[in-house]
Amino acid sequence: TISSIRKAKTQAQLMRKANIFVSLLVDVALGMLLMSWLYRKNRIGQLADTLIPVADHVAKELQDLLQWLMGVPAGLKMNRALDQVLGRFFLYHIHLWISYIHLMSPFIEMILWYVGLSACLGLTMALSILSDIIALLTFHIYCFYVYGARLYCLKIYGLSSLWRLFRGKKWNVLRQRVDSCSYDLDQLFIGTLLFTILLFLLPTTALYYLVFTLLRLLVVVVQGMIHLLVDLIDSLPLYSVILRLCRSYRLAAGVKFRVLEQAAGKPLRLLMQINPLSYGSVVQIYRLPTYSCYPKDSWSSLCKKLFVGELIYPWKHKGEKQD
Repeated sequence: TISSIRKAKTQAQLMRKANIFVSLLVDVALGMLLMSWLYRKNRIGQLADTLIPVADHVAKELQDLLQWLMGVPAGLKMNRALDQVLGRFFLYHIHLWISYIHLMSPFIEMILWYVGLSACLGLTMALSILSDIIALLTFHIYCFYVYGARLYCLKIYGLSSLWRLFRGKKWNVLRQRVDSCSYDLDQLFIGTLLFTILLFLLPTTALYYLVFTLLRLLVVVVQGMIHLLVDLIDSLPLYSVILRLCRSYRLAAGVKFRVLEQAAGKPLRLLMQINPLSYGSVVQIYRLPTYSCYPKDSWSSLCKKLFVGELIYPWKHKGEKQD
């Protein structure tokens, strides 16, 4: 029994090493194909020439979006002063972003040329660098999202604190609970003024936060698809799947018996057949462990964070602390 257990462990280790080797081999082969496609017919130069106009087009669309928000978006009546301040603030950042892109334009083709060489290390390496490039190219959208989320979160928590003041309660930081508290007339008057100001400024801030959150989620979805593709390439047990296709008897889920002959006065004749694992079971059992990059939070937790304005970090795991 002990020897059979050791033999099973040894076979599992050999299967895992074979899956890693084949996965790495396929990854490098796909990367070499991608590199040969990029360096053929000067596609790197064509990509570099396309990148600047696309960045300018995205910046122009963001400027038009901000101009629309600074007006009367969808017929909504915004706070004029705050709307103008936020719109000009974000427009200034877009101008900075355009200047940064045009400053880097002479070096973009060289950067892409060296990035294309990384494909020789594997397709997953090229996809990971592509995800980083998308993060760099959309850094201004991330900044807009952070500014809007912080401002919106500040107002939400301010309104919740002032709402507790009206009910004669306060948040006990030491005991992490809501306790009763008595306030004098001056505190209630100041609290009423602040609550009114924050409440009437909230729709303008919420509109900017909603727009930039949707843009940020669009970028996160694109990066998430790239990360899922990298995870699929790294974790797919190709050797086990090929073994199941060519030699299914090597991956058996058990045996089954079929009656060949059953007659009175004669011995019973049975045919033993190997019952191979299904392809889904092969992938599930021999799937390689990876560090997944997609969000670990539940949908309810994600919606709660979006509602209160907490920042979302899709690259962090559930156990890690967030600011």
